[in-house]
Amino acid sequence: MHWSTEPARADDVITRVQSVIASKATLEIAKGVIAQYADTTIAEASHLLTAYAKQRRLRLTESVQALVSRDMTPAAVVEAMPRT
Repeated sequence: MHWSTEPARADDVITRVQSVIASKATLEIAKGVIAQYADTTIAEASHLLTAYAKQRRLRLTESVQALVSRDMTPAAVVEAMPRT
């Protein structure tokens, strides 16, 4: 990460905060979708999403965005996990 020596402008800080809040909200929605689909807990849904992204060498944000934008189905995440 690169840190600027110049003080951040208020607009820049607001934009960054809004971006973080939007990402967090998208993650929470995706966890809810997976939890509902798989009839499991939010914690397990989080684990499933993380494992899915890791298996496919994707960033978690990419997987979550695909799920929330309906470019990917919840089944893809749930069915990708090996059965134990």
